[in-house]
Amino acid sequence: MRRPFNRLFMLLAFLTMTLILAATGYMLGMRHLEGQERDFWHSLEWATETLTTTGYGSDSSWQHPAMVVYVAVVQFFGLTVTLSIVPIVLIPWFETRFEARLSQNLPELDDFVLVYRWGPAVSSLVVDMGRQNIPAVILEENESRARWLRDKGHLVVYASLEEGQLDLAGVERCRALIANGEDHDNATVIAMARQRGFEGEIFALVDTPKHRRPILLAGADAVYSPMHSLAAGLAAKASERIAPRVTGVQLLGEDIEIAELRIQPSSPLAGHSLADLHLRRETGATIVGQWVGGEFRGHPDPNTKLEAGAIVVALGTAEALARLGELAKPLDRSSPLLVIGFGEVGQKLVEMLESVGEGVKVLARDVHERLDVCGDALDPQVLESIELASTRAVILALSDDSTTLFAVTIIRDLAPDLPIIASVDRAENVQRVHRAGADFALSISQVTAQLLGHKLFGEQFIAIEPRIRVFEATAEPFVGLTLGNARILERTGCTVVAIERAKKTLTELGAGLTFGRGDALYLCGSGEAHDRFFEVFATARPD
Repeated sequence: MRRPFNRLFMLLAFLTMTLILAATGYMLGMRHLEGQERDFWHSLEWATETLTTTGYGSDSSWQHPAMVVYVAVVQFFGLTVTLSIVPIVLIPWFETRFEARLSQNLPELDDFVLVYRWGPAVSSLVVDMGRQNIPAVILEENESRARWLRDKGHLVVYASLEEGQLDLAGVERCRALIANGEDHDNATVIAMARQRGFEGEIFALVDTPKHRRPILLAGADAVYSPMHSLAAGLAAKASERIAPRVTGVQLLGEDIEIAELRIQPSSPLAGHSLADLHLRRETGATIVGQWVGGEFRGHPDPNTKLEAGAIVVALGTAEALARLGELAKPLDRSSPLLVIGFGEVGQKLVEMLESVGEGVKVLARDVHERLDVCGDALDPQVLESIELASTRAVILALSDDSTTLFAVTIIRDLAPDLPIIASVDRAENVQRVHRAGADFALSISQVTAQLLGHKLFGEQFIAIEPRIRVFEATAEPFVGLTLGNARILERTGCTVVAIERAKKTLTELGAGLTFGRGDALYLCGSGEAHDRFFEVFATARPD
């Protein structure tokens, strides 16, 4: 807030020095070039009239060329200064003088979350808290950003830690503190909060993982590295060894596999509902979900349409999946992954993927001994040199969103069916990257919102990537009913994917199949669908 006043004081000092120098130069010029004596006060009057462009009194004509040039230079300089003063000094001063002042004290609220410093890492979390009517107060040190946040409707406190304006009086009323500033500033704010008697949870987001322990010692309950969390999220999207799409498949035995297939625009499946396609009857495979625009849509019902360009997840025997593969293109599950970008996120991503045995190729611009190819990811020739088409998926870990978006466009043009996973800095760019052709896009803001949202509010916050699971149940409630009459999917959201009967696993299930006593059912659904199934059919729970 002091900046406009500092500018005003600096302007006054600058004008005073300019007037003195211009007057001194005029006095000496008149004496030595024009042969006329002018005292300092007369010269000061001339300098004032010239610099303010108000005109001249007694002196309005000069004979010596050097004197004429000097006068002209002072005139143009004065005009430039006059035009510059208004936008640089006067307008900011008037804005500060007359616009509403920003609060420097914490509001009289209870049970709010205090966020120290705004940034991409906390933006989605704050928006999500607003949707859930959980008050969030942002403590911001940048005045222009604080005013922007206030105009957006956020509760903002503006105070500078460096200038000693920060006062955390009332911090004991908040439910949690999230520190998102520089690591050393985070430690200071945390120590101040603890000194004030704050006993709630404090979470810190660090730039450098090695600062984790010092910030814990300052009083934080947990310290996270958003960059490493983003790398973990990308790795989970890329590798089923880290995060299986469907858990519990081992219950079905060695004969049942899981596959992902691309629904190409020319596929006979594109745009049709599962009820029209009769895929289970025709192929023996069960569709358990599809990825559309980076969103996983699990437990599909008969009216679910398979979207062109989507990636479907299917369960079945090798023969059933092969028959389904004649209608949609199976995705490669054995070739190496390609990571583009080898900054902090890229390096951690490669480390995580290789730790679970994944084959990884790396492409980046800056030289590093780990790179397979050093070059520009926006150059199609460089992408072709790394055999783009022979990779399982591309993971973009680039430094800015505009480069990521352009890279997605180029890669999608070169390899239309290749899965593309992209890291995004700002959450608002996720949809743009999806529209450019990415199958999955994950922002640092989304990852932090999921992580801290779960820590702070438990199950109120929804996971970024909901999982589906295979679980076992008995056929006791359905004995004598057909699969169609039982209406399990409609009533619970779970799909029967297999039946074990007489020590044989049946996966090619028709609507007319009748449940028998002693049958074991294997169903697929989300965690919520699993709970709903056993609420509706309590006697189906295995002993």
